[in-house]
Amino acid sequence: MPLDTFERSTPRLFNRGPTPLVRLLLATTLGIFLMVADSRFGIGSTARSVTATVLAPLQWLGAQPVKTVNLLGTYVTTVETAKQTQEQAATLMAQQALKAQRADLLMRENQSLRELLSLEQALPIQARAAEVVYIAPDPFTRRVVINKGSSAGIVEGAPVIDASGLLGQVLRVYPLSSEVTLIDNPEHATPIINSRTGERGLAYGDSQSPQASALEVRFMASNADFRVGDVLTTSGLGGVYPAGLPVGTVSLVDRRSNTSFTRVQATPAAKPLALGYVLVLEPQEQVKSEAVAAAASAARTPQRKGPAGKERPGQGAKR
Repeated sequence: MPLDTFERSTPRLFNRGPTPLVRLLLATTLGIFLMVADSRFGIGSTARSVTATVLAPLQWLGAQPVKTVNLLGTYVTTVETAKQTQEQAATLMAQQALKAQRADLLMRENQSLRELLSLEQALPIQARAAEVVYIAPDPFTRRVVINKGSSAGIVEGAPVIDASGLLGQVLRVYPLSSEVTLIDNPEHATPIINSRTGERGLAYGDSQSPQASALEVRFMASNADFRVGDVLTTSGLGGVYPAGLPVGTVSLVDRRSNTSFTRVQATPAAKPLALGYVLVLEPQEQVKSEAVAAAASAARTPQRKGPAGKERPGQGAKR
């Protein structure tokens, strides 16, 4: 057989093509070209969008097993948490019922003692619910805006509380909204009393840290009996705040040797910059004046006795 009939070219199976170095250079050049083109002309946005659209069902399908496992774990955790929450709620309800019973007993004892000592009865507290809808962007003003105004019966100077304690005082009243200055405003004074010792004072916003929520009991003598952890409440002086509202807890007592005053810092009981619902109380002076006017009106109303010996209000005596 002649030799020229055999194929002398390299078999296709062993044809390796360009060298690895050439392939690397080609891939690098192509990558740089695509990056520059994408950066300059954004040609890759369409490709990425199409790729993401095509791969979205595959991604969703691949994530389902993990989501199923997480859902089962969350369900078990939720059931256990619900049981614990139910037990805690039952315990809390029992504690609240006990506190309510004790509070009712204390109120009756207080009323009996006041009648025995001929003291003035405590004024009723009337409140209106409102919602904090806006927080002043300037941290130095320390104000919030509520969604109730003069049309809802809100008046200037009214105390404002939240679920934890005293929040502030109504500064300006508009028809449909009101501005509330917070108790941690450095220019706002709150008459307080130390529930442990009976020490009285005035709490202002801490002027040394105006951006932080802190109170400062100013002008306290160096021998004032304040300790960390003491609870401060409203004293009832000034005719604005009713007595007994939580104001804050003492967090720092600094007795300096170079001054005759003690620096007392406290953490507010309320959450001044938290959006939520609040209660707007009536100023105690207004409540007192209304009570006095009602008592005077009742005293001016003449009464006479009926046939059964009972008095009939609103009728004059026969002559």
